[in-house]
Amino acid sequence: MRPGILLALGCMLCGPVALSAEVQSTEAEAAERSAQQIRQDRELADRMIGFGNAAGAREILARLCHEDGDDIACQNLGVMAMTGEGGEVDMAAGRAAFARGCDLQLPEACQNLADALVNGEGGPVEDVRALSLYYQLCTRGYGGRNCHRAAMMIETGRGVTEPDAAKAQEAYARACDLGFRPACQRVETGS
Repeated sequence: MRPGILLALGCMLCGPVALSAEVQSTEAEAAERSAQQIRQDRELADRMIGFGNAAGAREILARLCHEDGDDIACQNLGVMAMTGEGGEVDMAAGRAAFARGCDLQLPEACQNLADALVNGEGGPVEDVRALSLYYQLCTRGYGGRNCHRAAMMIETGRGVTEPDAAKAQEAYARACDLGFRPACQRVETGS
């Protein structure tokens, strides 16, 4: 084999590796721009609401939530859909946005999803799932309100096979420890 052919063959073999590194660098830059763009789009939606264009903001938030997986956008979209800000009241869309935000681990979205599930807003009542969310939020220390809600459900038998006063009192005590005053009254009276 001639030396020129070896050099050409060597360059052909190296080409894809260099290109691959270049592509990886471009993809990393695109991902970085994407995170920056998500933040900028969320800020744009906030400004649009401030200027009275809630419908435009709602469209941006829908894209950010469902396409980009932005948890805060999902929370905001859920509230807008359920209250009718920027369009028609759409309880199912609000519940879906809260579910997406909860899947993305945003506690506020999980709390709102649990509320929608227990009240049957945007879909059927799902007591077991709602209780599970309230309990998870409670054990993570996210608001005594969630512990209180879990306690009320356990006490009345919602989401469990049968009411359990002792477990309810434990949850009321946890809610009180987290500063939720109505739960403290339940602990003091024992009911």
